[in-house]
Amino acid sequence: MSGKEDVHKIVSTAGLLLIDAMVFHEIIASFHKEVPTLSMLISSSNIKKEFERSWRYIIDKINYEPVLEIALNILTNLPASALLNKQLRLIANLAYDIASSRVLLRHDLFGRIYHRLLLGKLVKYHATYYTSIPAARLLARLLIILPSSLNAENVPPTYDGEPLKVVDFACGSGTLLSAIYKEIDARHRIESQDPKIDDLHKYLIEEGIWGFDVLHHAVHLAATALFLHNPVLVQGSKLFAVRLGEEKYLGSLNFLESASLGQDMLLTGGGVRGPEAISVSKREAKVIELPRFHICIMNPPFTRSVGGNLLFGSLPKDERAKLQKTLNRLLKEKNLAGIGQAGLGAVFVFLADKYLEEGGRIGFVLPRAVLSGVSWRKVRKMLLDNYHIEYIITSYETNNQWNFSENTDLSEILLVARKKRLNEESVFTFFVNLWKKPTNEIESIYIGTQLKQLYDSARLYDIENSNASPYHLKLHGKKIGEVYSVRLEEENFGVYNFFSQMELNRVMLLLRKGIIYLPDQGIVGHIKLTTLSKIGAEIGPDRRQVHSTFNVSRTKRGSIYKAFWGYDSSQIKTISQRPNAYLEPKKADQARNLWSKAGRLLIVERAWLSTYTVLSTYSNEDVLSNVWWPIKLDDDIAKLLAVWINSTFGFLLLSSIAEVTRGPWIDFKKEYLWNLPVIDVNNLKKEKRQAFLDLYDKSLNGERICELRFKALPEEFANPSARKIIDEEICKILGLDLNLEALYKLLSKEPMLTG
Repeated sequence: MSGKEDVHKIVSTAGLLLIDAMVFHEIIASFHKEVPTLSMLISSSNIKKEFERSWRYIIDKINYEPVLEIALNILTNLPASALLNKQLRLIANLAYDIASSRVLLRHDLFGRIYHRLLLGKLVKYHATYYTSIPAARLLARLLIILPSSLNAENVPPTYDGEPLKVVDFACGSGTLLSAIYKEIDARHRIESQDPKIDDLHKYLIEEGIWGFDVLHHAVHLAATALFLHNPVLVQGSKLFAVRLGEEKYLGSLNFLESASLGQDMLLTGGGVRGPEAISVSKREAKVIELPRFHICIMNPPFTRSVGGNLLFGSLPKDERAKLQKTLNRLLKEKNLAGIGQAGLGAVFVFLADKYLEEGGRIGFVLPRAVLSGVSWRKVRKMLLDNYHIEYIITSYETNNQWNFSENTDLSEILLVARKKRLNEESVFTFFVNLWKKPTNEIESIYIGTQLKQLYDSARLYDIENSNASPYHLKLHGKKIGEVYSVRLEEENFGVYNFFSQMELNRVMLLLRKGIIYLPDQGIVGHIKLTTLSKIGAEIGPDRRQVHSTFNVSRTKRGSIYKAFWGYDSSQIKTISQRPNAYLEPKKADQARNLWSKAGRLLIVERAWLSTYTVLSTYSNEDVLSNVWWPIKLDDDIAKLLAVWINSTFGFLLLSSIAEVTRGPWIDFKKEYLWNLPVIDVNNLKKEKRQAFLDLYDKSLNGERICELRFKALPEEFANPSARKIIDEEICKILGLDLNLEALYKLLSKEPMLTG
């Protein structure tokens, strides 16, 4: 992003904060006669001077400093001019219209606008991905309406008999907190015979809803957004702007160490020593002890310290390094070492768990990598051990709609889980595969209600019951997704929902157990499988190791190290391949050591399923690679597996170990590749084993199988050719009389392939 664009976004955000303050000013004026209304200020000759005078009076005499101080600072730093006066009058008129509309006040208007004005590099470095309004409402709805001990009839609402406490440890501009506020308010109105809306509002703002963030202006917007849901006087809030930096201040993550919000946690830009409670009526400066919470809703920061991302990237380089060491030390003390590789999001999950009461619920927006990513393994284990994971909601809407945040095209999920009580067993988890996301809050409310109605009927939709069908999620009379249930047995949750269609996931799940299931035929056979590790495969180095040891060259002269470099779908269409590059050692001893791990069987390290053709190849010579895993194996077995992995069965099994990054863009990690299920050729009868070993070089109609030309995966399944030939040969060897046309048809329309 250019500097000009950054300046534009900063100025736009400053304007937004001014309008926000003006709207709030009008609300204050309705309670305090000594404060002039917007109409009075608009008619003044020097509107800048009058706003400065009024806001200083409010801050000094009425004590609404947290909301108005930023706006006052902005205004006083703008040079007076006729043009400025004219523009201030224009935005004051806009603020007047907004303040006159209760509808606009209740709909997080400023948060929505703020999401469009995210500040360039600030977004990247803080990883401030803001939840879309519909996703926030769907997540909040499930947290509030699912069966629990929540009683919203009285004020305060209670959970297990205690006053309800809700938290977002990374609240941003308050979208998720606003959504949870609306759901609690709605439930109170429904359950109470004598609703006390004003009293409920005061309790939620002053005591019930807690929020923390490191972005000062975002927390200000969150505070006003909550207040404006019902603009009656309140005495304070539990929203805090917390400090980040100076080696020891980790923002909300300091709460992993202590429940105290200490005197020294001053956010940059604050005016008082101590944590800042962004109250709508006062700023508190005192030590505050965090309570235990009954509900945690969050879209945590996702930044990682690997792959070019910058952990704590908003800070100077030297300070960032110190803070990373502080975090690593803290994680080690809490027996959480290693989770930082998944990014800050994983750390925030453990933070939520630390402060959540038994029986309470968490609702998260997380990268889809949480389901299968190697670095997220500890998170999944903690969730399996401590929680009943109730819903995992995934978007399969194409055109880069894999997300639930507004400014990313990375794949994300919504996760809802209840913390188990002592000796409580987990039951079924619902996987909700959305083919089309809700586009507004009304649609989210309707979808959430449908999902709640399924809660006690999980057994009817068990994916491993070959006779069960999915629940068809509908909106406006049209199917927008499928819901099915699973008993989470595998540590890799991603195997249950790689595809958007339940039937494809069932085919894959049963195939991993050696059961051949076809959607139109049911269970039709069995197949013996083993894993790469059990047949003695040795998986070679990753791209980082290759790049650190060699320079790549296209020049053959003088090089003894060969490579298969890159993936050009227009060129790589056959299983049989040759080296296409040469490697020049940076250090001879390291090069010799790494070269000992070269192989001839190659499996893609990552793939864009919409365009890739073959996912495994066989090289006629040993090679290393930058985008393929080289695998050392007996040569005959290597040729066999190169063919097998490019069959439909092989593709499904390979997909079951994938880590999804962005829709069809997937990774295959070495840690899972060891356990890739493959045909157990060594346990076949001698003639069948030999037939498999002969497949690579077998000639059909004058063309060897290894030289068949593959089309891109979606086209290959829409108009089966090379892959169909391999499938038919494998079925013939195994004695299986199968018709895979229905399976091909489902795969040809699958968003995980078509994009």
